[in-house]
Amino acid sequence: MDKSNKNFTPVRLHLELTDAYLSDYEKRMLNRYGETLTGGSISRDILIPSDMPLHNLHYAIQKLFGWQNAHLRKFQLPDPVFQKLTGGTVKGWSDLVGTLFQPPSEAESDLFWDEDYKSGSIHTWLRKKYTGPFIYKGTLEQPEIAKQDMKEMLNYFTMIEVKESFTDYLERKKQNPDTEMRTIRKAPLVELTLAEMRSAFTLEGDVENLLERLEVDKVIAAKTEEIQDNELFPVTDELIYQYDFGDDWTVKITKYEDCADLLHRNLIDQEELAEAEAMVLDKHKPVCIHKQGISVCDDVGGLSGFANFLGTIYESEDRLEKSEMRAWAKSLGWSAQKVSVKTLL
Repeated sequence: MDKSNKNFTPVRLHLELTDAYLSDYEKRMLNRYGETLTGGSISRDILIPSDMPLHNLHYAIQKLFGWQNAHLRKFQLPDPVFQKLTGGTVKGWSDLVGTLFQPPSEAESDLFWDEDYKSGSIHTWLRKKYTGPFIYKGTLEQPEIAKQDMKEMLNYFTMIEVKESFTDYLERKKQNPDTEMRTIRKAPLVELTLAEMRSAFTLEGDVENLLERLEVDKVIAAKTEEIQDNELFPVTDELIYQYDFGDDWTVKITKYEDCADLLHRNLIDQEELAEAEAMVLDKHKPVCIHKQGISVCDDVGGLSGFANFLGTIYESEDRLEKSEMRAWAKSLGWSAQKVSVKTLL
C-alpha cells in the first residue's frame, strides 16, 4: 500500500457475508439474481484507514451491505482463537477485559454512545460515522474503567453454586419427576470455567465481544503475517461480525497485505487502485474497490431469507405477492438498482 506523510495508511480488507446452511435453491437464487458467482456468499473488498476502530467499521459494513443500523451487532474472534486466549476460564477472560474484550457491564447505553440518527438520509448519517478523524467516547471501554468493572464483578460473586448441566437434570427427571437440580461444587467466580459461569447466571453482554475502540489493523493479521504467541496483537487472521441476532447475519473479515490478487484477476487496475488509495488518504474514509453480490436488506431472515425473497420477486407467479414484497423491501431502503463500487461508501 502507498505510504504518506499522514499518521495512517490504506489497509485492504475482504468482507464476506456467508451462511453455511443455504439450500441449493437459495444458492441458485443468489447466483441468478443476486449477482454472486457461486451463490454461497456476498462479498466486498475495501480499503480502510489504518487507524479505523472496529466501532467505525461497523457503520461502513452497514452501508456496504445495505442495512439500516436497526439491530444489535458484535465483533468476535473465531471460537478456536477465543478458547486459546482464555482457556475457557473466567480468569482467562477477565484478564483480557479492557484490553481485548468488553467489560461485563457494557450495554446499549454505553456501546451506542453516538447513535444520534433522528431523520433525513440514513446513508449520509452512516457516512459521517465511518469518516475520520476517529474518536471513541464510550466510557466503559476505557481500560481503567473496564478493568474496574470486571474487578467489581469478581468481588461481588465471592462464591457461586455450580449446578449440573440442564441435560443431566432432564435425564434424572425422567426417572424421578420430583428431583431438583444438583449442586456440583461451590467456588469463587474467578475459579469457574466460562461454561459454569453461563450456567449460573446471564450477562447482559457476551464474554466474546471485542472492544469496539480497538483499531482494526492492530487486531487482525494479514493472511501471510505470522501471529506471535508472545504478543497479544495482532490476535487473529479473521474477525467475525454479527448483525441482528434474530436474522443472524454473519460477515467474515480478513486482511490482505496488498491487492495483488485483485490486480491479477483483472478485477481492478493500477489506476483505479491508486485513485482509491488517494481517496482513503485525502478523505480519511474507507473506499470499496470490488464487490460481488447486490445489497441486502433488514428483517428479511438472513442470507437464506434474502435468497428466498429474490426467488419470490423474480420467479413467483403471484403478481400481488411480488408487488407487495417489492413494496415492503423498498420501505426498508432496498433497491434492485445497481450501485458502482465508487459510490458504495
